[in-house]
Amino acid sequence: MPMLAERLLPPDIAFASRHPEALRGTLWFAPDTFDSLEGVLNGLRAIADMDSFNASMRALLVDRMAHLIAEEPLEGRAGQPARLGGDHAHAVAVSELALLLGTSENAAARTLNFSQSLVGRHEGTYEALSSGDITEAHARILVEQAGTLPEDAAAAFEAEALQRVRTRAGHRRTPGEFRRVARDLRERLHPESVAVRKAKARADRGVWYEPAEDGMCTLTALLPAETGLAMYERVDALARAAHAVEGEHRTLPQLRADTIAHLALSLAPAGTAEAPMLKGAVGASATAAEPGAGSAPQIPEDFSSNIKAEIVVHIPAAVLLGASDDVAELEGYGVIDATTARQLAAAAPTWERLLTDVEGVPLSLGRTAYRPSAGLRRFIQYRDGECLVPGCTCAAHRSEVDHTIEWQDGGTTDANNLTLLCRKHHALKSLALFHLRRAAGTRASDGGPPVVPGELVWETLLGQTFPVGPADREHILGPRLAPLGASLPRPPKDPPAGDAPAPLPPDAPAVVVRNDPPPF
Repeated sequence: MPMLAERLLPPDIAFASRHPEALRGTLWFAPDTFDSLEGVLNGLRAIADMDSFNASMRALLVDRMAHLIAEEPLEGRAGQPARLGGDHAHAVAVSELALLLGTSENAAARTLNFSQSLVGRHEGTYEALSSGDITEAHARILVEQAGTLPEDAAAAFEAEALQRVRTRAGHRRTPGEFRRVARDLRERLHPESVAVRKAKARADRGVWYEPAEDGMCTLTALLPAETGLAMYERVDALARAAHAVEGEHRTLPQLRADTIAHLALSLAPAGTAEAPMLKGAVGASATAAEPGAGSAPQIPEDFSSNIKAEIVVHIPAAVLLGASDDVAELEGYGVIDATTARQLAAAAPTWERLLTDVEGVPLSLGRTAYRPSAGLRRFIQYRDGECLVPGCTCAAHRSEVDHTIEWQDGGTTDANNLTLLCRKHHALKSLALFHLRRAAGTRASDGGPPVVPGELVWETLLGQTFPVGPADREHILGPRLAPLGASLPRPPKDPPAGDAPAPLPPDAPAVVVRNDPPPF
């Protein structure tokens, strides 16, 4: 056995839960499991069975948690209007699960819905999962497809789909293969026509944005099939026409991406005076032009000049002035390079900066006003960054400024008593199902370090506690924790005298002042 493996693999490898009050006993590998290929294969098979069993037990526990929460008295604080559609139990269960598992609210909702469907309506699928006959991925596909069928058709679908997890030769299909089989089976067993189902599914159309690495992102659209296909064919035709131009260096995938960006950022609504057309653009038939059949569309590669919307960029002063090429932060995305940050700042129609209160916008209104001023709200948005609840990534502009100590309980309207919460967590707090309070000094629920006295703590209905605070941007704008040796850039030169902003006093409050011209 290689030396590294000898160091990693002690004679006995065992697992015992850190929560023996719930999960007792010990699991261990036989000492010779790692000594032969046969032993390793058997070990992998055992782990696969355990993965399926774990998934079934997690679903059972999640379903049970939801039932127990639903049995709790969840009327909330008296006098509050109806919130969360009246389904407080589901909202509480999702938030509890998200905090417990360290996942997003969307992921927790998917886990809860899957668990309740699996345990409550798909007994055959649950038994197949717990026995290791199928994986969690197979179970999720089956539950997802069955969930779009009427109850009587869903039962027949489940029975037949379980028979088709394996091929006639007995080989278990991969999740991708099974998804195609299950989708086709659903189409065959669905009692409604495709036209009726399409009319209902069309209501779910939308566009979603997801940040990616290295300053990129993924933009996804759910559209009717004929609309999406026509869009792709038109974009593809424009890209191919541009690709045929002599000297064009971009690949077809790159040109397709640039074409979509150009169409979205450059074209105003049809019928307006500002609605330019692509030069040489092909017609609505989306058929690529024959060589020589007209000029090719001109598709730019850089769109920074087209971005004029109000975009919040956190830029260190040295980066803004060109004295440093360190990174900046684009709100709602993350790290961006210094050049992009300066381009966005130069193109911004308004400039937002943090200044001391000599500009006349107070950070405290005391008990004189319930609603914070526009400047105070903007400061809270900058300070907190997003919803304060751990794991909730609701952006600042979609969250609400809320009083930590409720106004009706004597809370003041000032920066120290205002926090940023998404609508859901704001509702849970206002209903007094969850609480946001200053800690007296406790320990976080996840076994983390003790909570500092006076620190804000989010406490759930089930007693989970998590310290919360303003947005942590140290990983983006803070100093590096470890030197990178020769790869570190040379320290930036001092900015020219008179151009650098004066440093703020350590105890100076800050407010946001809008509509200042960019310093260029």
